[in-house]
Amino acid sequence: MDFKKQDKSIRAYMGEETSFAGTLTFQGTVRIDGRFEGEVVTDDTLIIGETGELNAEIKAGTIICKGKIKGLLIASKRIEIYSTSEV
Repeated sequence: MDFKKQDKSIRAYMGEETSFAGTLTFQGTVRIDGRFEGEVVTDDTLIIGETGELNAEIKAGTIICKGKIKGLLIASKRIEIYSTSEV
């Protein structure tokens, strides 16, 4: 995925070759295409790309999943699950 061509509203991007464990808090939109383990807390939007793999407790305004999520999902606005997802 060419990050330069992505939506300008994305404030942070975690690429396919990255992995992170811990707590992620943010404002705006964040996209994860790598591996993440831990907790995500935001009132805004989390996008899990096609290659993203999360083992996490996610509390967000909007969750958009195109990848894999194992864990708890809580959204105050909506959850979008695409056909490429494994939840």
